[in-house]
Amino acid sequence: MKTKRTLLNNLCNLFAILMLLCNSDTKNQIENMTKYPNVEAELYSMKLLGMIKKHVYAGGTNDLNKGHNRAMAHLNLMNLHQDRF
Repeated sequence: MKTKRTLLNNLCNLFAILMLLCNSDTKNQIENMTKYPNVEAELYSMKLLGMIKKHVYAGGTNDLNKGHNRAMAHLNLMNLHQDRF
């Protein structure tokens, strides 16, 4: 019983940490996806990571040019990193 409660607490903490690491725009887009209520109810962190990856690399629903979207995501990340310094 104690291990089950500990596992549930750990799943809740992991889910919360993943959502906290997202910026507000990404967080809002993830929460508005149709799969999100089920993922949140099950605390399924791997599906949440998949949703975040799809949003970041594929631009949400634009699956037509994934390579371009992935390259743009990397470029934006590099530009963000350079802006801080």
